[in-house]
Amino acid sequence: MTGRYGFKFASMWETKFGDRTEFVYLLEWPDEATKIAQWAAFMADPEWSEIKRVTHAEHGLMVGQIEDRLLAQVDYSLVRQRSLLPR
Repeated sequence: MTGRYGFKFASMWETKFGDRTEFVYLLEWPDEATKIAQWAAFMADPEWSEIKRVTHAEHGLMVGQIEDRLLAQVDYSLVRQRSLLPR
């Protein structure tokens, strides 16, 4: 699945710690420069800002901290020669 900003969702997970829910998603990018540019465009999107504002007003703070990590696949990975996305 690819969205407006070129986000290619490879997988998503959810875990719960007591009353806290953590949502983790893995995005696939062609390169780091694209990731940086597309993420910046997404975060600056006025529509997304409005969605966050309305959601926060109705339900309280839903996103506390965003952690951004760039993962590099290792040579010994079982999926080294293929994309995580179905073709």
